[in-house]
Parts: sequence; structure tokens; C-alpha cells
Amino acid sequence: MNTASARAWALCLAGVAACTSSGGLQGRFTAVHNTMVSLGLNQLGHISEGSLGEGASVNVPVELEAQCYTFVAFGGDGSRDVDLALLDGNSQRIGGDVTHDAHAAFHHCLRTRGRYVLSLRMTAGSGSYLVGTWQGGAATGSGGARSEATTGTCMNAIPITPGQTVTGNTSENPSRFTGRCLQGEGETGGDVEAPRGGGAPEVVYSLTLERRQQVTVAMETQGNFDGALYIRQGSCEDSNAEVGCNDDEGDTSHARVSVALDPGQYFIFADGFGNARGSYSLTVTAADVPSPAEVCQNAAALAPNTPVTGQLSTQDFNIFTARCGNNARGPDRVYRLEVPQESRLQLHEESDYDGVLHLRRACGDANTEVDCNDDAEDTQHSRINAVVPAGTYYVYSDSYRPNAAGNYTLEADLAPVAGGSTPGDTCADAVALTPGTAVEGNTFQAHDDLQSPCGAAEGYDVVYRLTLPTRSRVKLWFEQSDLNNQGTITVTRNCGQIAQATCRAGNVGEANAYDQTLDAGQYFVIVDSAAARHFGRFRLNSRVEDPQAAERQCRTAPVLVSGRTVSGTTAGGTDRFQATCAGGARSPENLYRLNVTRRSRVRLTLSAQFDGALYLRQQCAQQSTERACNDDSTDPQHSLIETVLTPGQYTVFVDGYGQNNGGTYTLETEVTPQ
Repeated sequence: MNTASARAWALCLAGVAACTSSGGLQGRFTAVHNTMVSLGLNQLGHISEGSLGEGASVNVPVELEAQCYTFVAFGGDGSRDVDLALLDGNSQRIGGDVTHDAHAAFHHCLRTRGRYVLSLRMTAGSGSYLVGTWQGGAATGSGGARSEATTGTCMNAIPITPGQTVTGNTSENPSRFTGRCLQGEGETGGDVEAPRGGGAPEVVYSLTLERRQQVTVAMETQGNFDGALYIRQGSCEDSNAEVGCNDDEGDTSHARVSVALDPGQYFIFADGFGNARGSYSLTVTAADVPSPAEVCQNAAALAPNTPVTGQLSTQDFNIFTARCGNNARGPDRVYRLEVPQESRLQLHEESDYDGVLHLRRACGDANTEVDCNDDAEDTQHSRINAVVPAGTYYVYSDSYRPNAAGNYTLEADLAPVAGGSTPGDTCADAVALTPGTAVEGNTFQAHDDLQSPCGAAEGYDVVYRLTLPTRSRVKLWFEQSDLNNQGTITVTRNCGQIAQATCRAGNVGEANAYDQTLDAGQYFVIVDSAAARHFGRFRLNSRVEDPQAAERQCRTAPVLVSGRTVSGTTAGGTDRFQATCAGGARSPENLYRLNVTRRSRVRLTLSAQFDGALYLRQQCAQQSTERACNDDSTDPQHSLIETVLTPGQYTVFVDGYGQNNGGTYTLETEVTPQ
């Protein structure tokens, strides 16, 4: 049916004068019939009539061809809401009206000839009814564009129930929606990448739950159809209502979502990756979910300082959620932890999957969450460090994705608030540091013995001993750290005289390293939490090298002249310097000296045949004196620094992004006195 035809019978049913000039059911029906005929539609068979009480229904068998039909039903005086639906040979609803009036109408185009059923229900009120069918109309509009599908859309979702398997084809439906996992956001949320899907058509099903259940929806596609599934709660059209999404479950022919759902209405979308479309089968199963109160009552005890192992499967329930880790929408386990007195608590989990760890005071109350961690050093490690009062706590071994499965190990360690005993807790028992070998450290049981000159007045600390046989360039950095941006790395000759030390805020990555040239001798390296009641694990790495090559490179660097362009290549060079941008700039570099005689605006423009980087230091060999750094300006091949510099000598570095990035380039310099 074209747009004009659809508008005509819609207006008739709304009660426009031209269609209601005759009273009663017969008069109204005759007016609609005349309008349909004037539009070129033919009545199919005779009208069906009768009367129904409230809640009663009647089925009318019809033989239909593979073409388009308009179905209309009228309720007489006393009827308030009649519902009309078309059922296929399996008694599945494939079309129907979505209004709540004393009349019902819908347009549907069939792909296959067969025996169908028109089902009329007196939803509200009671009284007589009339049902008629008109044949004709088109599935395309006047411009030849495909019309909207009449079933499997948000306006007319196909009902589905647990235990049911249905088949379908997305090819004839519109493309209006997409799931978050098709937008590069992982399984219902996560880090956003460039959109990956959204052009594929979808078929929408409606699912109603009377009680909380774990619902599993499995999709299997035919041929090369790369299918996808997602579920929304309450609102079909609101992407924020999504509660589960999966693209590939093992391969591109399968998708699966398993999630615990509260009572209410849900919409299941059978969709595709990219522009994929085709045939599929969909199976919905459900199992009753134990209440949070039942699960909490049976929570296993978690003994302090004793690791426990467990396993999650896709058949396990998602009972609890959290503030982090995609709200922890995957399967979970809960443990009860007794803390006898105020203590330092370090919770640590290692898993085969993307785990989430969270902690509550009251098991069933999400508002009592104490802390939550998704990723520590990677997605398979989670850790919580906190000082907690005495009491009962609940620890949740949870998961980021709804389909998470695998093994985990969980441990809850307790220590006195003042500190316990740990290697390197004092200068006297400092742990030997071997350059080039990373050490695993932890301030969890450390005392606050020393104060970093570049950190807060308080903070737990551990001490390492570094021996330099000759004058050396020393680099120290965190490869991983729970201390975040608060931890510090301090180096001193005399462990008791911190005021004479040099230090560096301990941000993670070699680009943020402590980088100094030190004379021969023994040094103490102090890792400090640099914040009150703050502690955690870290991995400290170090490198010691002869400083002469770097110093010679600094001394012999050519001088840049304002208004001139220099060219060169970094290919085949050596990586001796790093930066705070460009992934650390751990590629070969070339150096230039820049002499500024008076306060000036300096503009440096790099054009490279590789992913280049540009940075500027006040002291060539001291990374801490970096004044500016740029990786990409307009694109990866261009970098730009524009800044105001006071009089002095500076070093300009032409480097590459990350590792092994090098090639030819040009560098322009403009110095404008102010």
C-alpha cells in the first residue's frame, strides 16, 4: 500500500466525517469498504462477525497469496479495545495492530502463499465485532523505495517466549538501530573505538518476563550472514536501555547473550555486523535466578591471606552489579570477609577472562560499595587497596562481559594500619637492584619511614640499593603501578638525608622515567606511596648506561637557524632519548641545538615520511627538563611545537612514535623576538 492509501484508511478509522456518515457497525464498515475500493483494493471473501466478552478471542482461518493485504476490525458499542493479529502456520504472530481503540487495522505483505489465521481479541469491553480483509496495495512507495516492514519492528515487535525457537530473515526489514558491541564498545559498553556496524537491517522481538530470570538468547545464522544480538529493557528505541550485546560467539555464525533480567518487557534485536543480512534461527531459554538475599545468605567465607580458586561459566548468573567494569554485567561469585580490626586490605584477583572486583559493606545494597576495580596491570588482573574499619565485608568476583567464562584465583590480604613486615622496609635492609631486571614491589605492609622531596609528607615506602661502578646515566621507571600519579621514585647517596636527594613523580612508562647522570658509588632508590594511607603493588625497572655517547650527541648537535629548513633521516640511528608523548618516542632520533638570545616565540614544524615526533628540552640529557612535545598536528606525518622561550640554549629532538619508527624528514624553524 502506498502512502496515500495508508493515510486514507487511517483517517477512516479515526472517524473522519466521510467514513462515519452511516451509523452502526455496518455503516462504518461500508464507509471503509468504499474507500478501499476507490483506492483499487478488493475485498477478500466475506466479512466475519459475532460478539465477544472481555478477554475472549476468536480465530478466523484465511487462505492468502504472496502479496499485500489490509486487515480491519470494528468493535460495536461496549467495546473499548480490540486487538487484531495475523498468525502463521506455527501460530506465531507475524503482523498486527499496535493501537488501543475500539477498531484495529494493519497492512502486511506476505512472502509465501499459505494458510494463516486472523486472531481477534476483545481486550477491553465487550460486544459485537466485524472483521474484513482487502487484497492489493504495494510493498513499495511511489518512488520505488522499499516500505517499512510491518512486523519485527519496534512498532510491531514479534512476541517470543522462553523455550521457543524461531526462524527469520533480516533482509526485508529496515536498518534503524545498532548494538553497542557493533559500535566498537565491546560487550555492552567499554572503550569506544570507531563505529564498526549499524548499516544492517534488524528484526525485533518482544519478550515479557513475569519474574526475575537468567535469559539466554542464542542466534545461529545461515550462509555468510555475520549475525549479532542485543537486548533492550523497557524501551525499544533507546540505545541507553541496552542490557546485553554480542557479535560473535566463537565464530561469525553464532551470537549469544546471557543476562539476568528483572520482570518487565524486553526487546531482542536480531541484527548483523556491518551491512550483513540473511536467514537465522533464534532460541530463547530462561531459568529462575536466585534473589540477591538468597545468594548473600550462602556466601562462602573468604579467609584472610589465603587464596581461593573458582570457575565461572556462561550458565552462571549475573546477580550483582558494580560502579566500574561495565557495571559488572557478567557472571559473579560473592564471598564474606571478616575484618577483626581496622586494617589495610589488599584484594587481588587473576582470571582467564576480563574480571571485575568489587567490595561492599552490605551484600545486597549497591549503595554500600567501598571500592571497585576492573583492570590492574591488564584485563585479567583486578586489585583493590583500601584501609577499612573492622566489620563484615562482601567481596565479589565478577566479570566485565555477559558471556565471561573461565578460572579465577582470589586473595584477600590484611595488614596492620601502621604497617607490618616487608623486604626493603628500611634503609638497613634495602633490596639490591639489578639494572635491566624489573622487580616486583608492594608498599602494602611498608611503614612510613622516609619522606620524598617531591611528594606528600606521608606515604608508605620501600628501599632498594643501587651500586654504580662508574659514572652512569640512570633511568628508573614504573612498568606498572597501583600508586597511580601519586607515587614517587627518589634517589639519594645517604638514605637518611632525603633533602639532598633527586626524585621523580612515578607515572607509569619509560617516557616518565627518573633520568639522571650520577657519579660512581652506592645509591638508595626509594619508592614512596606519597599519600596518606595509600599503598599498592608496582613493577620497577631500571637501565644504567654510559652517558658519554648521549652527552657527545648533545654537544655535537647542529644549530638551528630561524628561517631555514633542515632535512635529515633517523633511519638506522640509535634510540638514546625518550619523550612524554608519542608512545614514549622510543625510536631513533636526531638532535639540534637552538640558541634563544631574548624572549621569543618559537615555531618548529616537522614534516616526516614516517609517524614522527618532535620535542624540546632545556637541558639535553635531562628528560625532566622537557618543555614541549607533539606527536601529530594535522596527521601522523606532521608535528608542530609553538611556544614562548626565555633566553638560553635548548635541544630539539626529531624522533618517531613508539618503537622502530624512522625515516626522512624536514624541519622548519621560526624564532620571533617578543
